[in-house]
Amino acid sequence: MNEILLSILVTVLGAVVTVWLGGFVVGKVASPYADQLGVDSGLKEGGRLIGYCERLLIYVFVLANAPSAIGFLVTAKSLFRFGEVTGAEKRRHTEYIIIGTLVSFAYAVTLSYLVRWVLRISA
Repeated sequence: MNEILLSILVTVLGAVVTVWLGGFVVGKVASPYADQLGVDSGLKEGGRLIGYCERLLIYVFVLANAPSAIGFLVTAKSLFRFGEVTGAEKRRHTEYIIIGTLVSFAYAVTLSYLVRWVLRISA
């Protein structure tokens, strides 16, 4: 029973660190570039919520041993963003989105595999 409780604790703690702390990390990395964007017409906390959802999905995909599903997440995000990143005037915004997305994905994949490793060695 102790092993099950430890696995649950590691899994929940891993999700919190991956999703919530990941938002802080991505924000710190991307914040120097946010000042260069000017006025943004997006939802007030939309980007943060999208990042939380991305990292949570990546966490679930890695723990479920379905990392190839991350490719579908990247594709879906690219398709949704395609219409708004065309044109030279959107270059800064596009680069900001790419920086945030790459940092978010890299952080989530790294932490997710770390949690998988901890779960494996603790079993």
